[in-house]
Amino acid sequence: MAKEADITANDTGVKFGPVYLEPGVTRWNARTYLFSAFWTIGFLSFLSFLQNYILKEHLGMADQDLGRAVGNLSFVGEIALLTVSPYFGALSDKIGRRPVYAMGFVWIGAGFAMYPMATSFGMLLAIKAFMGVGAAMLGGMMATVLSDYPQNRSRGFMAAMSGWANGVGALFMILVLSQLPKLYSSKGMDAQQAGTYTFWTMTVMALVTAAIVFKGLKAGKPGKTQDRKKTLVLIKEGFGAAKQSPRLRLAFAESFIARGDLLMIGTFLSLWLIHTGTSVHGMEIEDATKQAGRMGGTVQLAALLWAPIFGIILDKFDRVTSVILAMSLAVIGYVGMGMVADPTARSATIPLILLGVGEFSAIMAGQTLVAQEAPIDVRGSVLGVFAFCGALGLLAMSKIGGHLYDAVGPGAPFILVGCINGLILLYAIYIRIQTGYKSPKADMVESFE
Repeated sequence: MAKEADITANDTGVKFGPVYLEPGVTRWNARTYLFSAFWTIGFLSFLSFLQNYILKEHLGMADQDLGRAVGNLSFVGEIALLTVSPYFGALSDKIGRRPVYAMGFVWIGAGFAMYPMATSFGMLLAIKAFMGVGAAMLGGMMATVLSDYPQNRSRGFMAAMSGWANGVGALFMILVLSQLPKLYSSKGMDAQQAGTYTFWTMTVMALVTAAIVFKGLKAGKPGKTQDRKKTLVLIKEGFGAAKQSPRLRLAFAESFIARGDLLMIGTFLSLWLIHTGTSVHGMEIEDATKQAGRMGGTVQLAALLWAPIFGIILDKFDRVTSVILAMSLAVIGYVGMGMVADPTARSATIPLILLGVGEFSAIMAGQTLVAQEAPIDVRGSVLGVFAFCGALGLLAMSKIGGHLYDAVGPGAPFILVGCINGLILLYAIYIRIQTGYKSPKADMVESFE
């Protein structure tokens, strides 16, 4: 599938737009990666957004129980992700990124097929745990391939391009895929049938994506082979790398809250918007979901517009300095959103924009920092630990956030996350002072086997 014009890598690598690729990585590989990033976030965002539909229409759950329910669903999904993330990172250091990434799409597709078939909340929890394994493969490999493909001087802009792909994928989910239940309902289906066919449509799309990703990504992995090392040894090396690097410790701490950021937008914001539409404004569930999609689109559009600016920042400044900026923006975005009374009101537009800017900055700053600091030979293992720390954060935020949503109010989880971002901000300032300046241009040339 790779094109002859693309296979021109030499010792310095080829350029993919403004990005310098590592030797052996073709433009076609880079295009396939962006395609995979589009669908990774698209599928994961779809699940977070539409599970509210399943809870209300398939299981008949009351509005006052939804916050705790989505918190519990996120909790079990993250338990699964937490358990297996280091394993899949280490596995990718042995067999390569491509088969693990493709299997993640197959796995998540199987989960989509089962999700609307749940007849009880307990069954839904079990299916969500199953899908957490697929999410571990997708999230881990998206971050690892992002670390593999660009040269260090271009990591920031490659992260911005990946962020664009993520954002467009999320927008496509919000503006198009979230409308599928209404589309199927217009064909004469009842609410449950519409939900079932919506999820089954996603199954087909996930399987097609798996085939494209397996065909188009680069075979092998950078660095020395790890075939003779046991997976548990690689996992240990991934954790051990942080002992030697304060900057890696910061990246892992930043990952803890960055995944929590995703939970707030993908799960609690959509729940808040849909609940406001149905309970406050008296809308039908399909119309409330559509309105939530439009409002959620504001968040993703803000992230898309901010992406190239932050990409330039990541490649111009010390990467820890970029984390400090990202955490500052996240504090403003999440605390500001938490103070909003009605997220569907026109006055909520500015907080939604700031939320999108803060979310994107937090995610990209951590990924760029860990990519720069991770040793090449065990990069997959380090990125697996990075995902593990993110799962820990999401685990904590899902339980605490769900309780705060029901007991205090919809804005409380956002204020909590904003405060934790503030703590990571203080830690980042400490690490910057401790480690001094490190150029974002410092290159480590690597090649694929």
